[in-house]
Amino acid sequence: MTPHPLPLLILSAALLATYPAIAADAIGDTLPRIDVTETAPRKDLLPDDARNLLRSAASSRSHVQIITRDVIEELRPRDVFELLDNATGVQSNQGSRKGFSGLSIRGDSEFRWVIDGAMLQPTMASRILRALPISAIEQVEIIRGGSALTFGPMVGSASPGGAPVDGFVVLRTRKPQQDEAQARLALESYQTGQASLWGGAVQERDEGSTYVAGLAAHATTNGPREALDNGADYNVGRSSSSGLAKAGMDLRGWLVDVLVFRDDGTFEIPNANSHGAGQGSWYMDPSKTAIAILSGSKAWSDRHTTLFALSRSESEQTFWTANTAAGPYSFVQNDNEVTHLNLRHNIDFARTRVMLGGDLLHWDAPNGQQYYEGIRREEKTKGLFAQVEHSLLDERLKLDASARRDRVDVLHGLDYYIGGRQPFGGVNSPLITEDNLLPPAKFFSLGASALLGDSWRLNARYGEAEQASDGLNPRPDVVFEDDAQRKFELGLEANLFEGFTTSINAFRRKVENEKTQDGYTYLAANGSSQICTRAVIPIGGPLSPRDPSNVTPCYGQQDTLRGGLEWTANGGLPGNGSYRLSWTHFTDFVNAEAITPKNMAEASLSQPIGPVRLNASAKHVSAYRGATADAQAWLGGYTRYDLGLAYDFELAGIALRSSVFGRNLTDERYETRNGVQDIGRVYGVELLANF
Repeated sequence: MTPHPLPLLILSAALLATYPAIAADAIGDTLPRIDVTETAPRKDLLPDDARNLLRSAASSRSHVQIITRDVIEELRPRDVFELLDNATGVQSNQGSRKGFSGLSIRGDSEFRWVIDGAMLQPTMASRILRALPISAIEQVEIIRGGSALTFGPMVGSASPGGAPVDGFVVLRTRKPQQDEAQARLALESYQTGQASLWGGAVQERDEGSTYVAGLAAHATTNGPREALDNGADYNVGRSSSSGLAKAGMDLRGWLVDVLVFRDDGTFEIPNANSHGAGQGSWYMDPSKTAIAILSGSKAWSDRHTTLFALSRSESEQTFWTANTAAGPYSFVQNDNEVTHLNLRHNIDFARTRVMLGGDLLHWDAPNGQQYYEGIRREEKTKGLFAQVEHSLLDERLKLDASARRDRVDVLHGLDYYIGGRQPFGGVNSPLITEDNLLPPAKFFSLGASALLGDSWRLNARYGEAEQASDGLNPRPDVVFEDDAQRKFELGLEANLFEGFTTSINAFRRKVENEKTQDGYTYLAANGSSQICTRAVIPIGGPLSPRDPSNVTPCYGQQDTLRGGLEWTANGGLPGNGSYRLSWTHFTDFVNAEAITPKNMAEASLSQPIGPVRLNASAKHVSAYRGATADAQAWLGGYTRYDLGLAYDFELAGIALRSSVFGRNLTDERYETRNGVQDIGRVYGVELLANF
């Protein structure tokens, strides 16, 4: 795909989007804004409430984007990834081979997913989220920058780099505010269908309330059966059934929620268009996911509040693979189990809040992590954190400071830094370790948010992270230094006039001395020294290892840098309409340009026209090279247009919304991962009933 630039200034003025303004909770109370408190009055969602388990400090909110339930219903997305593709600086990408869909935020895919306080292990997160019905979600928060240190462990699982986490995506599931129910039916192109039924009931009591809620859903699609350029089909079929049960209480200072979710289905994994070369196909059958969460808080007094989240998440997948489309197929099992405990305590003074807490995360892949099948991976991560927030000048100035320490113990698995290929010796590799306690990773952040007059707010954040590089063998020309990250963000927000709120954020993220596995060093059978050879190590012959136990991985290190600007504008329009514009522009790259589009832009309009509401969108992503040697494989370089019309009416006392919509109206077959094409134009209808 060849790049085709589009003037972003024109794009910002002309593009339309399918949702009303998605507003960050960033402008001070003196500034008009669309705030989460207007659409989600739940105590555990209020941005400054001590009972909010997953709250951000005031200085972080300039780069926190919130998508509420109302917005989700206007967007009509097929899944979480399609929903988030509309957010500022976010690009959803199709999976291939052993992966499902993924996201990049500001060009970086190193972020973590959290559901109601449960942190998901990265390699299993996309599978759970592909299965999670969109009808189950109350709110989504996109926390950019990776300087919010209280959400969960900041170190990566089975990945290089001491502290790779650069943000969080936080999902909150629905909780009824009254006796209510909702039914949804959506039909789309390619024999795609979604059906769900959600309902909940609330019981008011003398000292509070209790509730119960549940959801049942089914989704299916065949996807396009036309051929890619290489003759393979798209291979994006899916069939899954899921159920969710939730209950909780708000009694005597206790705010407690219990959630259980299960999904069972089959998923095809998209074929890649390898630009002339043929390939086989992959699928998962069965694919099962399950989550159980106990979360909540106890307010002991006006000053003291304890918050907790205990979760268990599981995924079971059987991968079926074939070198050709006709087979024969073989399979491997890939299961993951994660237990996560987050415990914290808030102490509130007149103008100060102190938070102390810790995390314990246990990940077990008993039959091997992806690409290392048969080699068990088990890790424990322990973390401690503290945060202080202080208000000055009648709360016009808010300051915060955070510190965190995480440490990973690899109970069983491969050398921590090896990525993407089976090691020498396979399941009997001498590189497999037991009880490998990695050096601790340390984190620190500072933030400030200042209200300037009645219409301007200035926000600034700085974060850093460090981890030692003990016990690693460097390439001969490399002198190791400790892994480090430096993150900086400066934002200015303003409400310049009625119906126009704007912000601009400058960001910069530098990773220093990131370690990458770069070959093996050993003495060969013929007596030659193989120094950091990148070739596949032979079994037998003159270049095979003389002593397999002395095969040592070696490492290089490199710096990466991403920096840029984000601009947004949003507001209301006459007649209960709204709009939103955004532009993300990268100004600095080091070792990251090939995998990051330089420009991303979105625009929005939601406007009633008589009895019909118009929702329209467009998104532009500039072309970028991608991490491949294939000269034909450009990524991005597309502009996508979506359009929807909705009509609200009442029948037999039931509130109904009927919609017709189209996605990717110009039928762009763009790629967001090398060779994996978008399915193109999609049409659909939806009926939503609220009881």
